[in-house]
Amino acid sequence: MNIKSAFQLIIPKLKKLKITSATIDAEVILSFITAKSKEFIYGHPEYKLTAIQEKKLTSAIARRCRLEPVAYITNQKEFYGLNFYVDKNVLVPRPETEILIDEVIKIAGKNQNKLKIADIGTGSGAIAITLKKYLPKSEITATDKSAKALAVAKLNAQKQKIKIKFILGDLTNPIKGKSYDIIVTNLPYLPNSDKELKGLKYEPNLALYGGNNGFELYLKCFKQMNKFKINFKYLICEIDCRYTVKLKKLIKDYFPYHQISLIKDLSGKNRIIKLETK
Repeated sequence: MNIKSAFQLIIPKLKKLKITSATIDAEVILSFITAKSKEFIYGHPEYKLTAIQEKKLTSAIARRCRLEPVAYITNQKEFYGLNFYVDKNVLVPRPETEILIDEVIKIAGKNQNKLKIADIGTGSGAIAITLKKYLPKSEITATDKSAKALAVAKLNAQKQKIKIKFILGDLTNPIKGKSYDIIVTNLPYLPNSDKELKGLKYEPNLALYGGNNGFELYLKCFKQMNKFKINFKYLICEIDCRYTVKLKKLIKDYFPYHQISLIKDLSGKNRIIKLETK
């Protein structure tokens, strides 16, 4: 089997399952299996796969047809121009989360030398590591309650050759009494009812679901921040647009002296809530 025939095998199978990313998935899987660049994949359709590569391809197609994320099949995901290791212990980084990175970099401006940043619920470490990569003089602390997730985050930090302070603990519990210029968080915000969605069954529930109403973890986080007297100039949260009104009310209850603003994603939906000290 060559690359051309592999494409002809993969794409129709995935399209039959209504997987809209069929062509991109085929490209990523083939690039991973052959250890060749995307440019090589498209430029050498006659390239013949080895018997071992064909076996890996068969396995990869079967996994993708069961709707397993391509990132778990290849154990890698690109985020903000960086390549991250991912596995079943962490959420696959989403493109919309790059908006959060954009906002922090915009806030940082020319003052990154003095920035202290905390990433709450770091997961794969994608947010914290990306911020450290683009704001190298900043001091970044990242927390997570999952030891397995932190192991993945530490591995990614090593791959990117950067230093971040990783702390095991529930939400803001590990940073009691601390002060930060910016606190960022992308807490699980899907309601438990979304567990019926087949495409999410492979990712860890701990990283996806925010209780029956979808924002229980944000409520818990806000309570902790008040209780533990955690100070900040900016708090930036990725959210589910369905809960914009409720989250704004919660924020006003817990942080009445902060200015609230919303940032939309490329589809025009509210994606980021930003709090700023007045």
